[in-house]
Amino acid sequence: MGAPSQVGSESSSVFMELEKSFRDLENERNLRVLHAGDLSHLYLHKKSEAHYANCRFIYIRSIEHYLSLFPVDETVDVDVNVPANVSGWDLKKTLIALLKGNPEPLDWVQLRDPYAGHDEFPKSLISFALEHCDPVRFALYHYNRIERQKHRFDGVSLGEIVPERLYDLIRSSLVLRWYNQNRYQGVPPSRLSDIAEATFIRPVLRGEIEELVERSEAGMIKDVVRPAGAINDLILAELEAGPALLARRRRQFTQETAAQADRFFLKWAVVPKN
Repeated sequence: MGAPSQVGSESSSVFMELEKSFRDLENERNLRVLHAGDLSHLYLHKKSEAHYANCRFIYIRSIEHYLSLFPVDETVDVDVNVPANVSGWDLKKTLIALLKGNPEPLDWVQLRDPYAGHDEFPKSLISFALEHCDPVRFALYHYNRIERQKHRFDGVSLGEIVPERLYDLIRSSLVLRWYNQNRYQGVPPSRLSDIAEATFIRPVLRGEIEELVERSEAGMIKDVVRPAGAINDLILAELEAGPALLARRRRQFTQETAAQADRFFLKWAVVPKN
């Protein structure tokens, strides 16, 4: 299991406890963690000492497990001794989700300061997605996330909303714009600040996003927040662009795609630990 290079700004005691929890998980449940990180790093540069970690990880079990007629669940929830929500996906579930158009695992492997994992796995999974998955389906996943909040607008600016939900709407909207600007090729950065930097947007919008993040990190947003004008315009614009995205052609799923997924899975089922 690779040791992270730095703890970042979160409490070192929380970090060390979670790092230990993943080591114990591997030993007690006979699995191997391929990558584990904190979803809060998608949005914020730093967290308070007492922050509540929201961890996601990807794991793989022994080959014998997958040959069983009665395999266990493909998700794992972990109880830890610190304030944290920790859950993970089996690599099999992860690959199927990616092929069906769920890009969330690609966000997880781009999280900084991992608690556990194999150094080469993030780059390997992203390479698999670039070659065999469909960016249009990934974009549709993000469009559906903001479309489900369409009722909040009702032709006017978005009202007050909890920060986490607003971050999701902003990031999904920026991802949609990134895909459009890059002709639906590649994998966008996962962190809010990185996707904002990599996307051509107006300076006023960039400033509003940076101010929102800074206020959150300073503890100035306790409950709900009202989005600024350019952020509202961004989300509304991507909602309006939805029909054009829905009409785009999507990559076909073939037997060769399935075979490549099998090869990727088998590679990581036998790869040695760091």
